[in-house]
Amino acid sequence: MNIPKEASISFFDCGEHTIKVIASFTSGKEYVFVDDQLVSEKRSFRFKSEHTFMLDGQQAIIKVSIASLMRGPYLIEFWLDQQLIDSDEWDMKRIMQHVKQAQADIPRWKRVASFIIVVTFCGALGAFVGFSLATFLKG
Repeated sequence: MNIPKEASISFFDCGEHTIKVIASFTSGKEYVFVDDQLVSEKRSFRFKSEHTFMLDGQQAIIKVSIASLMRGPYLIEFWLDQQLIDSDEWDMKRIMQHVKQAQADIPRWKRVASFIIVVTFCGALGAFVGFSLATFLKG
C-alpha cells in the first residue's frame, strides 16, 4: 500500500484498540486502520465521507469532512454507537506545514525535472492554441 506523504494522520484510542486514519489532501484517498489492520479504504472528492466498521460488536464510524477547500478546516471524527468519542481538526496552517514537509522530502532533481516537463507542456499547448487561432482567423 502506497500511503501519500501529503496526508493527515490522526489517531484515536478506544479501549485496547488504536484507530489510525490517513486522509490525503491531494488525492482524496482515505484509509482507516484498527490495530494496524486496514478496515476501510476509499477515494472521496466530496466534502463529507464516512467509513463504517465493527469494533468489539459495536458500530464505529469515521467521518471525514472539509468545511472549505480553500480555508479548511479538515475534520476527522470518531463515532462509536452514535456517540462522538473524539475528533481531530486540521486547519490550513497545519495542512500547509505538512505538505511543505512532504515536498521537502522530494529530491531536488525530481522537482526540477517536474518543473521542466510542466513548462514544456504548457509551451507546446500555447504554441498549438496560437497556431490554431492564427489558422482559424486567417480564413
